[in-house]
Amino acid sequence: MNKLILDVSLGDKLKTYRKIKNFTQSDVVRKAGLLGSTMSESTYSKIEQGNRNIFISDLIILKVVLGFSYDDLFGDYEKSILDLNK
Repeated sequence: MNKLILDVSLGDKLKTYRKIKNFTQSDVVRKAGLLGSTMSESTYSKIEQGNRNIFISDLIILKVVLGFSYDDLFGDYEKSILDLNK
């Protein structure tokens, strides 16, 4: 159950960074494709919704396309995981 909550918030964060850039999902997928990703718009949509896992290679490309740092994306997860294990 907790894993699902974290997965959904990862998708929410990707969506937030996409909207900050004023990109559509199509824009993100097109720009990611220019960097070598084969991710489809459907796949990206499912990732944002928390319904699909993401390949590390696509995460690296999305980092470049959307301009976030790994700390921006994962910084609060460590605290959440540690709190769950108390």
